[in-house]
Amino acid sequence: MVKELENDLLTGLRILELTTGPSGGYAGRLFAESGAQVTKVITVTTSVSDFRDCKKEIIETCSELEFNDTVMNLLSKQWDIVLWDSHLSLKLKSILAAKMEKSWIGIYIELPQGVDLDEEHALQALGGWMDLTGDPNFPPLAVGGYSAAYLVGAHAAAAGLLALLERGWTGKPRLVQIQALTIAVSALEGAFSTFLASGISRSRSGNRHNKLAPMAILPALDSWVFIGAPVDEKWELLEGWAELSRRREWSSNEGRRLDCVALEKALGNWSSRMTSEELFLIGQAFRMPFAKVQTPDGVLHCPQLDARSFFNKSTAGIPGMRLPWKAHTGPVPLKNSDTYFEKSSWKGLRILDLTGMWSGPYCTRLFADLGAEVIKIEAPHRPDGIRSNRGSQAPFFRELNRNKLGIQLDLRLESDLIRFLDLVKVSDVLIENFSPRVMPNFGLSKEELWKARPDLTIVSLSAFGQTGPYRDFVGYGPTLEAMSGIASLTKNSAKESEIPWLPGFSVSDIGAGIHGAFALAAALIFRKREGKGTHIDASQYEIACQFTADYLLNRRLPKTPSIHNRVYGISELALKEEISRLVIDEGPPVLGMPWKSNGWEAQTNPPPELGQHMDEVLKRVESCSNTELASVF
Repeated sequence: MVKELENDLLTGLRILELTTGPSGGYAGRLFAESGAQVTKVITVTTSVSDFRDCKKEIIETCSELEFNDTVMNLLSKQWDIVLWDSHLSLKLKSILAAKMEKSWIGIYIELPQGVDLDEEHALQALGGWMDLTGDPNFPPLAVGGYSAAYLVGAHAAAAGLLALLERGWTGKPRLVQIQALTIAVSALEGAFSTFLASGISRSRSGNRHNKLAPMAILPALDSWVFIGAPVDEKWELLEGWAELSRRREWSSNEGRRLDCVALEKALGNWSSRMTSEELFLIGQAFRMPFAKVQTPDGVLHCPQLDARSFFNKSTAGIPGMRLPWKAHTGPVPLKNSDTYFEKSSWKGLRILDLTGMWSGPYCTRLFADLGAEVIKIEAPHRPDGIRSNRGSQAPFFRELNRNKLGIQLDLRLESDLIRFLDLVKVSDVLIENFSPRVMPNFGLSKEELWKARPDLTIVSLSAFGQTGPYRDFVGYGPTLEAMSGIASLTKNSAKESEIPWLPGFSVSDIGAGIHGAFALAAALIFRKREGKGTHIDASQYEIACQFTADYLLNRRLPKTPSIHNRVYGISELALKEEISRLVIDEGPPVLGMPWKSNGWEAQTNPPPELGQHMDEVLKRVESCSNTELASVF
């Protein structure tokens, strides 16, 4: 059987996993599925997960003493990454922290006090998730699947690869502490940074998006459907399609949001006369982010996932799920495959960021915080929607786009397209989150981009992936939470018929962002090894399915803790000193980095005004020498 490139990016790496909980197990899964050799040590009381552990070498020990002795013997061998978590004994954690070798990277997942071995519900309660999810008149809900634990695990895996990339030019080891509570709070769609800036705290808003309307789960003739018309242009289309009587209060998003109950009642009376499939396909034909609210069985039989061969089986017949991206190599090897890694710091990495909203900007900000040069490119007629009406002062925009340079280019214009390709020639990475038709329409297919820069790493973070019958469909976070089974597993059982429920924030967006960062780092490691550019075709839908995989494949749900954790709200979380925050120039503090490590202190530059660094960036392109360009051809 031929190994797909995405399963070969980390071939040759050796990982020692000493974790017990699902967050560490999921980090190990990402390494193993990407081609690394992962050795996991467990005791007889540790359960093995078909989903998380299927490609690992498992060493089972009979007692804590045997476990400790086995770990000490293994530490004498050569490893690239050693991964452990808070569940490990205090003695062994101290030994690991003190026994940092000159060659390996240490990744330690620090979970907040009170988190049990299953992690999920405790992380959601302590991290503010439950406080924002559910009907405000009923008890809070837990978001479906292992969303919080796997989000932490994806951060641990990404941090490991970022440290390995850095080791490629410094030769030095690094210990990285993964801050699980900060990561959980990072998922709250800017609520923490907004509170720090304004003192305004959010609460549960019901089965809908907290800011945009209509963006809600409503009844269909046969089940449930997510209906989204997040901008005025799409609302006007939906208003005409549904034959709603025009109301002045519905002419703006703010009016629709304030009158959401009446609006959703009118839409529900209309949507309940059509099937979810009809609504989904017609809504998407209008380029509105509609979705079927799929049950787990619906996900398993989804034609998009089937077309992309998303589900598979092991040689032993165990049902499985592949990585949520596909990878393709560039056309030719480089003459000098070490060009990028000859540079001495993150400042040598240049990333062109064509993304907007949340997932892409979060991915690139992780690199910008470390010192990489991230150039945020916005169209004059379509700036990043997270700016809202506050520009660079919007708290969530400040959180996502600090430490970046900002330029404006209209890629529909030939002059700006030439400028963009000149930028591509001197850049290492391009990341975009358009639907698949957009880049080719600009004349910027991956083949054209590789003509400009053969070793370019390209990351496409589209809603459904670059192939399949849904490839051109559009999606916001709630679209993907409805499609992936997250909403179906987030049920309000206290209400009649167990209505599927949206999380109180778009967990799939930050999930796509951190998985994109992992895939990008893996592609850069592959570029070091093989000297080739790579295209990562990531599907945000498939990433969301990772969070529900345990139920999709094995009908396994997170365990309810024997001792319930207190459910924290935003104002209470703001008092917790262990949550990272960053004071950046020209404004209030924002949520900080998701990890700690000596020498990884974030930069403190404010986010860019629209087009702020245009002249500066163009001068840098002009100053690049012919020698620098020739080194990659």
